[in-house]
Amino acid sequence: MKFEKLYSIKNGEWTRWSNTIADAIRDFYTVYSFYPNILEANDHTFSQFDFLANVVPNERQCVTTTDDVTGTTKLADETDDIYLSSFDFCDEADIDFAVDHHLPDKKFRLVYDDEPEWDEQEMPENCPENEFEPCLS
Repeated sequence: MKFEKLYSIKNGEWTRWSNTIADAIRDFYTVYSFYPNILEANDHTFSQFDFLANVVPNERQCVTTTDDVTGTTKLADETDDIYLSSFDFCDEADIDFAVDHHLPDKKFRLVYDDEPEWDEQEMPENCPENEFEPCLS
C-alpha cells in the first residue's frame, strides 16, 4: 500500500522549514490516516534543510544523532556539520529522506509506503568482504 502527497515551501517559509514539514505531516495523516515514512525532495531542497539546521540556533537544538550500535541519541555538537537524513515527528513518525531529482526546488513529497524499495548496491560474488569500495565486474 502506498500513499503520497506533494507539498510546497512558500517564499519566506525557509526559516521555518521544519514547521512546514510538521504541518504537512499533520495534513497527510488527516487525509490518509497513516503517518508518512518517506520525505522526497531534490538535492537543492535538502541542502537548504541542512544549511538552515547548521545556521539557525533553534533548528540546531532539535538535531540529534543516533549511535548505530547502542541506539542512544545525543544532541549535535556545536562544531558538527549537520547533514540530515530523517525527520522525527512527535514520536509518531520516523521519516527517512530520499532524493528525487524530478521534483522542483521548494517542493517535497510525503509518502507512506508499507514496503519501500531502497536502492541497495549489490556486491558481486567475487569481491572480498572487507573492501569498502564496490567492485566492478
